[in-house]
Amino acid sequence: MTSAKCVECHAAMPVPAELEATTMRCPYCNATQAVPDLEARRRLLLEHQREARLAEQARAEAEREVRREAREEAQRKEDKQEARRGRWGMRLMSLFAILLAPTIIAVTVFDLPARLGFGESGAGRLTQLRAQLAASGCQPLGGIAEQYATGSVSRLMPVADQQCVRVFAAGGDGHRSLSLTLYDATGKEVARAGDTTDPQLEYCARGAGTLRYEVAVGPASKGRLSHMVLNCPGPASGRTPERLAPKR
Repeated sequence: MTSAKCVECHAAMPVPAELEATTMRCPYCNATQAVPDLEARRRLLLEHQREARLAEQARAEAEREVRREAREEAQRKEDKQEARRGRWGMRLMSLFAILLAPTIIAVTVFDLPARLGFGESGAGRLTQLRAQLAASGCQPLGGIAEQYATGSVSRLMPVADQQCVRVFAAGGDGHRSLSLTLYDATGKEVARAGDTTDPQLEYCARGAGTLRYEVAVGPASKGRLSHMVLNCPGPASGRTPERLAPKR
């Protein structure tokens, strides 16, 4: 430890080691005087402060570099995971396309013609029935309606008092099971034909009004179907109109 003489009592007193100190006090006479080599101390203090700032900057830069490398590493891992997910996604899409291909082919190749109005609809069978029943006096009420259907088909028809009608339906290859139901103006079921390939029913109206018939298709059925209505003479056997088409 260095020492200096007091300017008042000339006693030896220690020089403060702290570079920030600019004055020192005599322990004997309490006189205060400047520390020796004050300018050199100030320059040394500034040098130490500059070195401390440089060290802090270097430490901060090193921490930033560590964080940057951590982010890059995390990004690389995420990119690899995304790439793996993408590859799995492509594989799943390829597998899905392979599994779906038969359905797509079935829809586009086999079902598309039916949607466009081509292919069997059962109209040929209804044409034969119409020709057979013409000899017994049955006349068509309109033509044979053909359409593509995946669900029930409903039609309205006006009838006169005591008018007897017969309703027919037939399906193509996509409809193996059809049913017919006839409703009066109040929505009450008045006649029904069970699930067959070519259902038909007959009914004699007890008053003028509008009837509605519905063609119901089987589960998961699709394709073209046909339906028609004939105006036929009343029953010749003396049966009452209600017994012509009993509800089942």
